[in-house]
Amino acid sequence: MNWKYKIKIKDKFENETTPELVAELCKIISGELGVILDKSQNSNITQDSIDDFWYDLEGCQDNFDFLLKLADGTIEESEWENYSFDGDFEREFNGYLEELYDIGDRRVTLKNNAVEKLLWIG
Repeated sequence: MNWKYKIKIKDKFENETTPELVAELCKIISGELGVILDKSQNSNITQDSIDDFWYDLEGCQDNFDFLLKLADGTIEESEWENYSFDGDFEREFNGYLEELYDIGDRRVTLKNNAVEKLLWIG
């Protein structure tokens, strides 16, 4: 099975999950998702396969952008309760990463009828 797109973050993980690490990972993931969304508009994936992919991937990118704002201080700690965020960056990041894994595990049909998985995260 081939993967249509890949995001490499495994080498960035550390023993301790700090807000700085979460910010760095969110920047990488969000940037890569933006590139993938741009590329997928001109890809050979059938329209039926791509519509749900775009919607879900854009939502996932928004989540990582939001977490980046929490982690880098753009959204100040005094405002976190307005977003129902309790300061657990690791749990929040892992939840968004799990959503991304679910999206990436989907299979899409290409215009030549070949089937590929969408996204490998490693």
